[in-house]
Amino acid sequence: MSTAASEPVPYRVVYSERARQRLLALADVARERGDGEAFLAALREFHRRLCLYPQFGEPLIDLTQELGQVWLGIVRPLAMRYGVFDERRVVMVADIPVLLPKSETQESE
Repeated sequence: MSTAASEPVPYRVVYSERARQRLLALADVARERGDGEAFLAALREFHRRLCLYPQFGEPLIDLTQELGQVWLGIVRPLAMRYGVFDERRVVMVADIPVLLPKSETQESE
């Protein structure tokens, strides 16, 4: 019995050029306001979750053109909306990511 057969197939995560450019700009903003490390950690965690279990956020819309859903995920200080297409095991980040305000605990560090 193979253990590899029981492991889930990871989702392929695709970032639009617009989303990529916005993430680069947000990294600069986060660095300037003092939470650049938290932003980078959130982005890494976001990507990890999107590959393994993109349904970690909140479902917003069921898509009709192709079977899928739009989700909102938050890993502070980053929020992103993304489409999940289970049949193809693809996640598409096309909407512009948002940098959330610094929390009080971040500001006091």
